[in-house]
Amino acid sequence: MVVDIGLPEMSGIEMCERLKRSGRAPPTILISGGTDLITLALAQQSDAIAVLLKPFDEAPLLDAIERALALSVRNRS
Repeated sequence: MVVDIGLPEMSGIEMCERLKRSGRAPPTILISGGTDLITLALAQQSDAIAVLLKPFDEAPLLDAIERALALSVRNRS
């Protein structure tokens, strides 16, 4: 799952925490257009595969997607 930290109704971090508590948390990549240090620190403490700041190159995104897919496959076994 790729989710923006700055969602309008709840933060992407909060959404990830809710999914984790429900037991249905997919591997997640968080993205953000802001550089608020507190928010970024919270994002980095989450179980996210990666935290990417916009604008970002495609290589880090593709690398994070690859790691998320590998984790998903391992979790299914």
